[in-house]
Amino acid sequence: MKKKSDHANSLTFKPSNLKTLKPYCLTIAASDTSGGAGIQRDIKTFHDIGVNGLSVITGITAQTNQKVFYAKALPIEQVEKQLKTILENYENSAVKIGVVFNWEIMECISFYLKKYNQKNIVIDPILKASDEYSFLNVESFSFMKDKFLRIADIITPNVPELETLSSMSISRADEIIEAGKLLSKKYDACIFAKGGHLSFNDKIHDYLIKDDKVEKFTSLNMDLTSVHGTGCLISSAITAYLALGFDIKNAIVKAKEYFYSIMNSDNC
Repeated sequence: MKKKSDHANSLTFKPSNLKTLKPYCLTIAASDTSGGAGIQRDIKTFHDIGVNGLSVITGITAQTNQKVFYAKALPIEQVEKQLKTILENYENSAVKIGVVFNWEIMECISFYLKKYNQKNIVIDPILKASDEYSFLNVESFSFMKDKFLRIADIITPNVPELETLSSMSISRADEIIEAGKLLSKKYDACIFAKGGHLSFNDKIHDYLIKDDKVEKFTSLNMDLTSVHGTGCLISSAITAYLALGFDIKNAIVKAKEYFYSIMNSDNC
């Protein structure tokens, strides 16, 4: 008869001995002390949807769910070491990029994602926080607009970001579509234009735009003005579903289902 201690040892759980079939999904973004956005939100979303989350931190912030008090980019060599380590040792099925701070970090990300032939690259072009804290100076914004966004397969701007990137004023649905077409052709990428800043008869319309093709996604308007990190959440959810093998349209459908399940829960 086995001793109690022997029986306990035979049941020892050893995660290192387990193999997983979950795909790897990489987020490249800033850390958020409040946990509502950035790396923390992305990793939580990846976990919820069922992919293995990997991360490269571009910088740190000190913020609450209401305000950014401080933000600082990591030195470029630290970002590079993280990228090289991840890309040399893991096969990623999708990559999500958030706050990037400066053109040096963007140039580094571009180089390594191209070198390691990364696919399903989703860029959430975060220019400012919801409290208007700016993450990019003029030079770095120009680099993003002229060069960096060209590495993306999907770009996920909200209306203010769409206005800034397209140099258009947007107040109507047809203007969202026009700006989206302009950017899709410029960057040879799909544009998922998030229409949450505009509501039409209590409905929100988001648009997936590739060249002249447009798909509309309609949702009930919810008051999310006090919710922090909604842009990170939807973009990272799209990335996770792309990693699971969904095409772009169905990845968006599933991501929106996840998004509204979170918004209707106490977990946000």
